[in-house]
Amino acid sequence: MQFRYFIRRMSLTHRLLALTLAASLPGLAAVGYGALNLRNTRYAEVHAEAIRNAQFVVAELAQIYDGIEGALHAVSQAAEIRQDDPAACADYIGRVRRKLEPLTSIAIVDANGAVRCDSEDGPPPGSLADRDYIRQATTTKRFTVGGYTTGRISGRPIVPVALPVTTGDAIEYIVVAGLNLDWLDEQLRDRGMARGSAFTVTDRNGVILAREPFPQQFVGTRFTDEYRPLISGPPGSLEVRGRDGIDRILGYVPAQETPFGLYVSSGISRNEAFGAIDRSLRTSLALFALGTAVAFLLAWLVGESIIRRPLMRMVATAEAWRRGHDAARTGIVGRNDEIGILGQTFDRLMDENALREEQRATAEERREILVHELAHRVKNTLATVQSIASLSFRHSQGPEALRQFQDRLQALVRGHDLLTRKNWQHADLSEVAEAAMAPLKEERGHRFTISGPRVDLPPTTAVPTAMILHELCTNALKYGALSNETGSVSIRWTAQPLDNGATVDLIWSESGGPPVQPPTEEGFGTRLIANLCRQLGGTADFRYLPSGFACHLTLIAPAEEPREDI
Repeated sequence: MQFRYFIRRMSLTHRLLALTLAASLPGLAAVGYGALNLRNTRYAEVHAEAIRNAQFVVAELAQIYDGIEGALHAVSQAAEIRQDDPAACADYIGRVRRKLEPLTSIAIVDANGAVRCDSEDGPPPGSLADRDYIRQATTTKRFTVGGYTTGRISGRPIVPVALPVTTGDAIEYIVVAGLNLDWLDEQLRDRGMARGSAFTVTDRNGVILAREPFPQQFVGTRFTDEYRPLISGPPGSLEVRGRDGIDRILGYVPAQETPFGLYVSSGISRNEAFGAIDRSLRTSLALFALGTAVAFLLAWLVGESIIRRPLMRMVATAEAWRRGHDAARTGIVGRNDEIGILGQTFDRLMDENALREEQRATAEERREILVHELAHRVKNTLATVQSIASLSFRHSQGPEALRQFQDRLQALVRGHDLLTRKNWQHADLSEVAEAAMAPLKEERGHRFTISGPRVDLPPTTAVPTAMILHELCTNALKYGALSNETGSVSIRWTAQPLDNGATVDLIWSESGGPPVQPPTEEGFGTRLIANLCRQLGGTADFRYLPSGFACHLTLIAPAEEPREDI
């Protein structure tokens, strides 16, 4: 009963949040189970991989010792060894040793352990009969690998090897050599190690012969008592923390299981082995937490925004209507469910009267805008016509001046027509150029080349630009490249953006016309172009070149001011 009472007291939003929490619990259980199962599978794989890595090191050592055995066997068959000439013997094995990087020294020992000759230049080391590997080689009459020791011949830490040479059952002599531990460690390391991995090779007594990483810290030291049983126990794997502080999965092969009697282990860093799984688990938990948070947020939004808030808004609207506030609305639109239908029905009660009032206000506002816009444009046009008339008739009032005035008015009209078609928003510079060339298109249009990027000109820039191009056309038709049958005109421009518009560099270039001579005095067209350029915040540079007249115009095309749609 208390639970039911608690449920009834909960708000709709709280009920949605509780439902979301209950729905997310199975997902959390699935993530946890999947992570545990994946980790157990990976655990078994890593242990098996560690054992395989240890067996790989065993195989590599076997190849190394097979190679050394083969080299010693070749040495044993040399004629210099079989002769009773210690000097020749020492010279030969000295030359051989220098070619065999893995070996620190080579010596020929008789069956009693006495050294007949060696590869080093120092005094003879005497008898090696007390060495365990000599006794083992004498007993087994087979290739023997000894334990860690300091070589009596080379004076360096080595792993000694011995190869007895027999005739029948009798030993003629024994070829003894010392394996370079630094070389051995380098060879095993270069065969390939995964990041964070390690390997260890020890003799039967637990003295470390090769170790990665940090060989200089461990080679020559003994295993701790904790790990000594691994040397003679069965092969396997276990988790250990190395003396370098890294947790590893260790696969190991005891000494009696290797053909050369050395213990071998290979460790895989636990962080590297399980790093991907741990990162995946953390990512899964983070995504689950994020998904749960998003689900809670959506549940809260659904409860507050989609259900509770619209219902309370309708209650508030009804109260506002009751108090006489006719402008109150629920604002519920775009919903086809029951709440949306109810809210839209409320709003439609007052929308028709409000719409009529709004239409009347909008019509009045539009009329006011049109009146102001028309007055502004007429004023600007009249000012432009006044300026053209003043410049056209300042020095001449004849028929020619009147005709030029009419042509300039036509250029102004064409600019206005272009902007009218564009709803007085803007005009592309290429369209302005085409409009200026329109009177010449039919007969001389093929003699124009127009090129440049798109540049949108506002009305205040488009009309003066059209008049400038018209003046240049008129000049080319009267005096320049268009006054004969072979001349041509090139109009090209580039644009550089500014914070509030663009800088336009326009080049008018004529070629193929009559010879060009600089004028003795400035004409009306030149003054008009210069004035219009200054009006646009730019400059005009006139050049009278042997190839033809050229004009370099720099114009500022401001960005179009945002305007209200009429």
